[in-house]
Amino acid sequence: MKNSTNIIAFITAFSLHLIIGGILLMSVEFSLPKDKPKEVVSIIDATIINQQMLDDLAKNADQQKRAKQQKTDDQRKLKEKELVEEKRQEALIQQKKDDQIKAEKEAVERKQQEVLRKEQETKRIETEKAAAAEALQEKKQAEEAAKVLAEKKKVEDAAKQKQEAEKKALATKKEAERVEAEKLNAEKLAAEKAVKEKAENEKAAKEKAENEKVAKEKAEKEKLAKEKAAKEKAKKEKAAKEKAAKDAKVKAEKDAKRKAAAAAAKKERLRQEELDRQMEAEFSDDFSSARSAQQTSEIAKYQALIRSKISRNWKVDSSMKGSTCTLAIKLAPDGLVLSARMSKGDKRLCDSARRATLQAKTLPIPKDPEISSQFRDFDITLEPEL
Repeated sequence: MKNSTNIIAFITAFSLHLIIGGILLMSVEFSLPKDKPKEVVSIIDATIINQQMLDDLAKNADQQKRAKQQKTDDQRKLKEKELVEEKRQEALIQQKKDDQIKAEKEAVERKQQEVLRKEQETKRIETEKAAAAEALQEKKQAEEAAKVLAEKKKVEDAAKQKQEAEKKALATKKEAERVEAEKLNAEKLAAEKAVKEKAENEKAAKEKAENEKVAKEKAEKEKLAKEKAAKEKAKKEKAAKEKAAKDAKVKAEKDAKRKAAAAAAKKERLRQEELDRQMEAEFSDDFSSARSAQQTSEIAKYQALIRSKISRNWKVDSSMKGSTCTLAIKLAPDGLVLSARMSKGDKRLCDSARRATLQAKTLPIPKDPEISSQFRDFDITLEPEL
């Protein structure tokens, strides 16, 4: 952006210089001077454009370009904002449509439920009406039967009166015919009712028998399922107990092995410490002299102790005879082996020496701080004794 501004400023300045130069050339008279009286020369009022003016023009052009870019960015952002708002409005419209469809669906369901409720209510009312009509019919039949008895008694009383015998005979006959017709009708209704009740009773008995059969089969299945579940539960409990016993046995074996390993490690550590003390005692008589000579002898002494301890775990074979290995060893202040890596020498020999060093876990170091500092990070050359 800065280079572009400089180029625009340069072009603008160069163009203005050309224009001013052209104006100045046009105002100069190139004809030869003539011997004429001197005339008053008019002074041209010209404006000198300096570099600051050119820089200002370039700066204004850059500002206009930035303003145009800003306007373009603002329009783009406004368009993006309008697009987002349009999508949001579309989403709201879609949500309203979905809510309306849902509401219409719920309204239809409610209407269907209301229609079903009304149908059920209508069926109930019709059933009640049929029951009431049947009760009314029975009452009417009972009243008619009572009336027949009353009429019959009346006829019997009338028969006692001789003078009314003939007159009431016809009525008695008609009444008897009517009673017979009603009787036949009542018998017919009773027969139909008995057939209906018989069919209903048979249906109810059949349904009851089927229900009892289903209930019996269900009870039998539930009984079998409970027995199966009880057997599976007992089997699982037995397996769980066996697993718990097995886990306890494995845990006990692991604990025993861990305790044995810890005891062995402790025994080995005590043995190593005893060997270190013995080695220090063996070398203490051979390394006693003056202070400077003592330090040298101490270093040599502990190098020998370190080689000796590494040799305890060092596994070598006859093919390694004559080979050497230099290890770079790092120790903690208490002699704990932090790392051991090959510095130079035979790789196979160095690998076996490195494993032996790490297996030793701790190496002997001098108690003198001036000397022990030399054993924090040091190189040692090892050669197998074969």
